[in-house]
Amino acid sequence: MTVLFVHGIGAGKETFEEVVPLVPGSKALDMPGWGEEPWGGPASFPALADWLAGKIDETGGPAVVFGHSFGGMLALETALTHPGKVRAFVACATSPAFGGRDPSFAEQFLAARLKPLDEGMSMAELARRSSEQMAGAGVSPERMERFAGSMGRLDEKVYRDVVRCLTTFNRRDDLEKVSQPVLCLAADADETAPAKTMEKMAAKLPKGEFQVLPGGHLLPVQSPEATAEAVNAFLARL
Repeated sequence: MTVLFVHGIGAGKETFEEVVPLVPGSKALDMPGWGEEPWGGPASFPALADWLAGKIDETGGPAVVFGHSFGGMLALETALTHPGKVRAFVACATSPAFGGRDPSFAEQFLAARLKPLDEGMSMAELARRSSEQMAGAGVSPERMERFAGSMGRLDEKVYRDVVRCLTTFNRRDDLEKVSQPVLCLAADADETAPAKTMEKMAAKLPKGEFQVLPGGHLLPVQSPEATAEAVNAFLARL
């Protein structure tokens, strides 16, 4: 069974460097703009879902998708728009929609995320600060350095565009249409995608499961062994 890991807005496939070897038949992808994957810009969830469906086809598909944060949103989008491509998926540290229903929330979010760059901060500096904020307690310096280093190499224009894309996501009212088995994998200390939000998401999915692990938003980086164990158990149930 092929498992494709898709990262969030931060590090690329390095997010899963220690997880992939523990999950048989798995591969981590760089999204467009990360690593050597060409950026087509501007990003949109429909276009990214088409891209991911194409990557699944390259494996002979269908595949199980593991999406972290933004990648979890993309996994949900792809499951809805290309249902025959996605066998099942793991939504890790994510949510079915961006933020609140008030448009001002998105405006404030964009201002806060992009202000450091507008004021002259480099992507490397932003990556270090952002990774520290997201990581939670207990992430080793080596893992933090790998994550921040990968994010720091990201082109600023790609980061700005994908942050903007993030604010457009809303599949909150479509969860009941998801036909695939889904594991909603949360971290108990994650303030970006709180466990309570993910538990509610799982309850609305026809074939949803919920599991919470100790850790913060960067769960696959912080606890690769526990993450892989949860994925392998989910695959066994399939």
